[in-house]
Amino acid sequence: MSWRCVVAGLLVAATAGCFAPRDGAEPRVVVGTGSTTEQRILTALTVVVLDRAGMQPVVRSDLGGTVGLRREAIGGGVDVFWDYTGAAWALGMGQQAPPADPQESYERVRRADEDNGLTWLHPTAANATLALFVRRGALPVQGGSRGLGWLAGVLSSGEQRLCADADFIGRPGGLEALAAAYAMDLERVRRAAVPLPEPEAIDAAASGRCFAALATATSGEAVAAGLTAVPDDLAVFPAFIVSPVARARRVEQVDGLAAALEPLARSLDTDTLAALNARAERGEDIGRIAREFLAAAIPRGRQ
Repeated sequence: MSWRCVVAGLLVAATAGCFAPRDGAEPRVVVGTGSTTEQRILTALTVVVLDRAGMQPVVRSDLGGTVGLRREAIGGGVDVFWDYTGAAWALGMGQQAPPADPQESYERVRRADEDNGLTWLHPTAANATLALFVRRGALPVQGGSRGLGWLAGVLSSGEQRLCADADFIGRPGGLEALAAAYAMDLERVRRAAVPLPEPEAIDAAASGRCFAALATATSGEAVAAGLTAVPDDLAVFPAFIVSPVARARRVEQVDGLAAALEPLARSLDTDTLAALNARAERGEDIGRIAREFLAAAIPRGRQ
């Protein structure tokens, strides 16, 4: 998973100075963030809810992906960050075959990270796994399958192209696994497939040069380009459940830290997070996106 841009400059103006300690006090919660649009969105949301709760969030930005964020947290440099269950399992812990079931995926990393001093807080319903996207107008009319079973049939004709990264097209656990689950004609699909990185695959699908594109299920770029994810009815893709993760010691030390983040986690699902990401991809200010979303989803007094 590819999980860009410095976060601080985009967020400071919109969050009214919550990054710095107030009245000379030491910062209470250090929020770690990666370099993707999605990480910046999640950080902006976190800053607002922690500030609302009377905490003093300070952001450490551009810490990389799962491996970098986890390293900082385990080393004590970050108190809370957002991670993905499948990424933590495979990249952070070096384990094989991340589960496709969301609950199993979450429980595995939650239990495994207890020994690392990390606490997985309440998970969201957002699954940032891989997905195949098509133009909204390409979906069949109501009635009949609109999931990957339908798309497998379309691609198996060999007349429509799939745009995806070369690794997915060629490795056994990628297109081959999808073809086996959905009775897809693997050789025909491979012959017609166009190897492209995610941003170019999205552009190709949006312009009609490809019928489908592989991207992250929460991709704001795909949504902004007018694409929609085709449901993976058989859950072939592993689960990448989005969840806040905190140092266990800080959860004990900072009263209300877990409780402050739970309503936020409950307010996010795959489509909602993709829509927030799409707003940022269209050029909207990330701090404003966070404030507007939380004003509607978690009005003050309900947190």
